[in-house]
Amino acid sequence: MKKFLIIGLLVIFSNYVSAQEPNDCVNAITVCGNGNFTSNAEGIGNTQEVSGCGGLEHNSIWLKINIVQSGTLGFNLKPLDTDINVDYDFWVFGPNRPCSNLGSPIRCATTNPGEAGLTSNHTGMYGSTTATQAGPGASGNGYVRWLNVVAGQSYYIAIDRPEGDGGFELEWIGSAMLNGGAFPTPPQANAIGERRTCSITPNVGIFDLNTYRDLINPDRTNNTITFHTTLANAIDKILPLPDIISNTSNPQQIFARVTNNASQCYSITDFSLRVYPVPNATITASPSSACLGQEVTFTINGIPNAVIDYRINAGTVQSVTLDTSGTYIFSGLLTATTTYTLVEGRIVGSDNTVICSQSLSDGATVTENVITAQITTADTPICEGIGMTVDVQGTPGAIVTYT
Repeated sequence: MKKFLIIGLLVIFSNYVSAQEPNDCVNAITVCGNGNFTSNAEGIGNTQEVSGCGGLEHNSIWLKINIVQSGTLGFNLKPLDTDINVDYDFWVFGPNRPCSNLGSPIRCATTNPGEAGLTSNHTGMYGSTTATQAGPGASGNGYVRWLNVVAGQSYYIAIDRPEGDGGFELEWIGSAMLNGGAFPTPPQANAIGERRTCSITPNVGIFDLNTYRDLINPDRTNNTITFHTTLANAIDKILPLPDIISNTSNPQQIFARVTNNASQCYSITDFSLRVYPVPNATITASPSSACLGQEVTFTINGIPNAVIDYRINAGTVQSVTLDTSGTYIFSGLLTATTTYTLVEGRIVGSDNTVICSQSLSDGATVTENVITAQITTADTPICEGIGMTVDVQGTPGAIVTYT
């Protein structure tokens, strides 16, 4: 997805604040926590804003960092594509310089790893050099001296990809990253899993998104929660959904953005909306009759993930949850004629709240086979050594043992 910040994992993604098209300083992504991210942003934005180290913007992304803990601060910038010809450059401006007056970069690196004969295309800032500039071309090893930052300062970082169009990982290092870290903490965005509703209209239901806000983050005083149909919309905080919506696919992925009202740091979590039919179910038995000790099977078929109540003979009500194919199978040895009777089907939420339910009445029985055998003869009385006829009658197919 181009021209938007794309995060490899939503948990990682929660560490950043974004505006639309972060290819210009004024739309810089504010780093709001410790972590790594990837980006597929493309182009230079509306303005060519960098100079220094013999480089310019080609495919850039701008970051802003606000420091809350003093110390040394650097990073390792690692392209996801490890090809040595993939080349990333960066420039650091500050401290406390506005986008309208950035001045000259205080750190920059435009080394081409292939031309410099390096074994890795990583670049960044660390404590193992005193150089504040590296590049262009074959000059340098891609690394410059890290910053000595002070709480209350802010910096802008422009990252550019003159060669290669993949994402990258940014790993923050230095003493400022110890303990609580160098950056403000983003708000919590709890995972809430699948949200369910029932409908008589196939695959279409009504959802009240407002009922999910406290589950995602209960601090509604200091945070604002918006819902979006795409990750890009959530990143840019555009096209928020109304509270009451009808799903457009089943299931449908929704992105919730939690934005801190003071720092504008945000986190994003995703969840799915799923519409279920009003639950129905049937049960079958195989075989329908069997001998004692023979294995028999009862199978319930119904709506996937539905909870089904049932009784065995006149026993207490028991419950099972159908699997994702809508099936549950009981197997065992027959001890007597047995009847399974369905009582109720229901769809429940992740907190076991009943979404909808319906009474059921279907049943299935396995009958015990009773084997009978009666032996009779018409030849009475009988003398020793005289033949006789014996008539055996009973259950068809039964094997009778006699002496």
